[in-house]
Amino acid sequence: MAEMKKVIYKEVDERLMVGMFRETSFTNAGRVWQDFYQGDTIEKLNKLSDVKYCDDIDENDGIGFMYHFSDKENFNIIIGDFVETNTKIPEGLFAKYIPKGLIARVQIEGDNITDILDSAYLLITEAIEKTGGVIDYDNFYWCEVYTRQRYSEPLRRSERVIIDYLMPVKEK
Repeated sequence: MAEMKKVIYKEVDERLMVGMFRETSFTNAGRVWQDFYQGDTIEKLNKLSDVKYCDDIDENDGIGFMYHFSDKENFNIIIGDFVETNTKIPEGLFAKYIPKGLIARVQIEGDNITDILDSAYLLITEAIEKTGGVIDYDNFYWCEVYTRQRYSEPLRRSERVIIDYLMPVKEK
């Protein structure tokens, strides 16, 4: 069973999310991640390594930035990384500007990815409410960060994994 491990609030500067863009759904999101790992997006992102901009995000194997939820199932996603706002974006990559503001970073631990994804939204909203935050639905996005230390390496060892989630919040 998945459980919330940690909630941290942090003021962050403006950023650009850069990567592969798709319109998708929760049902088809796994195929989008598969396209990311099989395509040339990682190679293009590696060319931006000197302008990656998130000291507050641990080394990772992918960030899924989901936004523009048209309903409870469908949304836009950029799979990639955050870079400095003045970065020249390589051809074939998509960029979305993210304004500065307060975010919550919530870590959810589970036996596997399905365990986490099935309960993440409920656990996150509950954790934010209990710690005095309010989700900023006017500027809403949802990031899944698959860190090497808490996700990829434990997954290879068949251990419990943690996914870091980022989203904008307001103080009550």
